[in-house]
Amino acid sequence: MGGGKCLHCKQTGRCPDCFGSGKNTHFNVPGDLCEACKGSGKCVVCGGRVPTNPITKLMLWLRGDD
Repeated sequence: MGGGKCLHCKQTGRCPDCFGSGKNTHFNVPGDLCEACKGSGKCVVCGGRVPTNPITKLMLWLRGDD
């Protein structure tokens, strides 16, 4: 993790194995849930936390989305 950037999910916050769906995308593996994220769809390295730009955070606060 360099500079707060997750290299595993490339800052998307989604599991790269199931593309954020939480579903099993491999035909040769039994089960309905993704083995990596256990069905959450979040990146297992950063936990789905995507760093936000400070300007974006300010704009969301001004809009009232905080």
